[in-house]
Amino acid sequence: MATQSSREAWFSQYQDFDRDDGKQLIGPDGFFRLCEALKYSMDGLEPLVLLWKLGAKELGTVELESWDREVRAMGATDNATLKRVVDVAVSKFTTDFASYKDFYRQVFLYLRSQNQRIQVETAKTALPLITNQHWLFMRFVKFLEAQGPKMATMTRDQWNLLLDLSRSVDAEFSGYSKEEAWPSLFDDFYDWVREHPAPKPIDVTSSPK
Repeated sequence: MATQSSREAWFSQYQDFDRDDGKQLIGPDGFFRLCEALKYSMDGLEPLVLLWKLGAKELGTVELESWDREVRAMGATDNATLKRVVDVAVSKFTTDFASYKDFYRQVFLYLRSQNQRIQVETAKTALPLITNQHWLFMRFVKFLEAQGPKMATMTRDQWNLLLDLSRSVDAEFSGYSKEEAWPSLFDDFYDWVREHPAPKPIDVTSSPK
């Protein structure tokens, strides 16, 4: 088990020392170097999972307090053990829905813009990545593309409930009702799916992760 001093020394390898506010944190440059050390592509899923496992509140930023707490809880002592923790977390997403749901919701907080919404262009890139190209999310991305400039952002509620929707309907949206308390955006999505059938059979047995 690593000591607090060794955890802080590890943290300091990536810490941003050029801050004027005195905060002890790993900034975007340091986080990039950490991902490089772990051999993670910044376009992949793993950097987002790493942020989540380290208790990060913002994209690319890890505070010393959360680093010390989460690294100690994970039992990670170096980059190799940290990488194993992330790999295990990713592998468990398919069977541990509660864990995956927590991660999925946190991604919104990482990617939201200043108006507390997520840009549609960002959502279109992120959803296939974090959902293992699950059929509903891929169809939803196509739906977003069809909306053009009239839809620029998604709310946190829409983002979160989209995951619940993915577990509630099949490829034909059987069982979906506009009378239920789904966001009106999903009513529009439902209408679009009915008007634009999938071009080939969809594997509806897969899970988001």
